[in-house]
Order: sequence, then structure tokens, then C-alpha cells
Amino acid sequence: MSINHMSKLASGAAYGASAGTVANGLLTRLSPDEWSAIGVIAGIVVALLTFCINFYFKRKVSLAQIKALESRGYIPTDKLEEG
Repeated sequence: MSINHMSKLASGAAYGASAGTVANGLLTRLSPDEWSAIGVIAGIVVALLTFCINFYFKRKVSLAQIKALESRGYIPTDKLEEG
């Protein structure tokens, strides 16, 4: 191994140890019950966000399909005449 390679390896190990220490400090700051509450709240927020995004894109696709059917004459754009 060259000295340059060993220097990069030692530097990476130092940064990794530092990041691990910071992560450990952040994770032990809250109790397990608090982390559980955060998990529940985050799950609800992600579920609502997923629902809203899904609704938006499903509506967009449906409107595009209706427009395509109307342009091909499968759905009349004017009211049907009685008689």
C-alpha cells in the first residue's frame, strides 16, 4: 500500500468514527417512547403525502383520458338532443 492510500483510509476512518459519534449523540438524546411517537407521526405524514400525490396524478391521468376520448368522439362534448 502506498502512503497516499493509507492516508485516505485513515481519513475515511476518522470521518466515519466522527459521524458515528454524532449519530449516537442524536439517537440517544430521545427516549424510546419519544422515538416511537416520532415514528407514528412520520408514518401518518408519509401516508397522507402519498395519498395526496397519488390523488393528484390519478386525477391528471383521468382528465387526459377523458379529453382523449372526447377528441375521438367516444364521449359527446355537447348535450344529447332529444327527439
